[in-house]
Amino acid sequence: MTSRSSKRIPRTAAIAVPLAAAIVLTGCSSGDDESPAAGEVTYPTVPFTTPGEGIGLGSEDQEIGSTFPEPVHVSEIEPIKSTELLAVGDGYGLEIGLNALDPVTGVAGSRFVVGPGIWDPVIHGFVGNTPDDPAVLAAEVWRPRGSRGAADFTVSTYSGNLLEPSEALLPDYARVHSRPGSNAVTSDGKYFVTWDDGLYGVRVVDLEAKKESGALQIIGCGPFTWMVGHELYSVCEDTRELIQISIDDAGVPTETARAQVLPDDFVSNRTVTWADDADSALLVGANGDVFVLDFSNGLPSDPVTPIGNAGQDSGRFAGNAINNTGTRIAIEYTDSVVHPHSARGGDVVKIDLYDAATFAPVKTLDLATLGLTGISSMAFSVDGKTLYVVGSGPEVDGESAQTIVGIAAETGEQVSSVEVTGTVEDVGTLLTPQVLE
Repeated sequence: MTSRSSKRIPRTAAIAVPLAAAIVLTGCSSGDDESPAAGEVTYPTVPFTTPGEGIGLGSEDQEIGSTFPEPVHVSEIEPIKSTELLAVGDGYGLEIGLNALDPVTGVAGSRFVVGPGIWDPVIHGFVGNTPDDPAVLAAEVWRPRGSRGAADFTVSTYSGNLLEPSEALLPDYARVHSRPGSNAVTSDGKYFVTWDDGLYGVRVVDLEAKKESGALQIIGCGPFTWMVGHELYSVCEDTRELIQISIDDAGVPTETARAQVLPDDFVSNRTVTWADDADSALLVGANGDVFVLDFSNGLPSDPVTPIGNAGQDSGRFAGNAINNTGTRIAIEYTDSVVHPHSARGGDVVKIDLYDAATFAPVKTLDLATLGLTGISSMAFSVDGKTLYVVGSGPEVDGESAQTIVGIAAETGEQVSSVEVTGTVEDVGTLLTPQVLE
């Protein structure tokens, strides 16, 4: 059964809890039998029980009892399946809601509420087998007094009943770079690795120890984190180099190699994507050059050249994705010649599907082909076989329901189309969950 998420109480805001809520804040957290370690985050929790017969959660009605305040009943989450995606709500505030989403039925399942990042949300989802497996990780900024007060920078892992996430408190000087592709979780689930705007370099967080394990300042490189095992690969744009950073068993990063293999006219960009099963990275440069970088055998030793250019006579290339098997690339295009990073960058009106080896076009997916009136986001399935696109469906009586469309990655043909149901807000971003070792 899907759990309701509980609003998180920042450490510095405990005194602001209303009296009615304070009555129930007498329960013990799982760590109250021991004194908290130095730097460990603790906050009050609400005592709860597992729901039994006659207890309703979610949309189920429950008879109002005579005990006040009412006891809290919480179920465990359903782990994220390999057939699901993460659907992040279209909004950016003090908290961000997201759901596990079955893209074939359109039904939203387990719901999570996490804190925002500095720029974009920093959210990673994981395929799990049990409720206690890591489900969602988020690098969060909690601001009790808005931009004028002290902020907590945390890396939180959500699983189980969602009331007590595993939370690592980062140093006050940490500033997680939050653009997509600038942070990652190692395949064994042990470390969160990110480029840090305050360093400027790489910062590593030991998720089990719940603390920073190491940092390395590297000026002029980043901010991408293409991870193979404990090896991080990234770009140094000015020197036209690719760089390798190794993370040892203690979680300490060290620069181990560089290779000057990028072309002289190489131009980087803000965001990149990663093919997890193929150990390959996709980078669409700001000038349109499309690079697929193979790190399966470490840094490439031969010069790297683009497989093509994403520029077109009309519109501008925007978001991009490569599937986990490294065989297909999808690139979004807007209806404006203004760069998508501009506030006047236009709306996404089509997605072109390409072969990841030759950049040969596979299919043009415009609004009419997709049966949509607007495109919000896209993501490949975990197995890489399907590209899912979410957006506004056809208008009926002046309204349009959000619809998610499935496209076969191999052929570009539509395989599904269904209305999205069960989400609290419209879906703004689709994310492919990671399969941990």
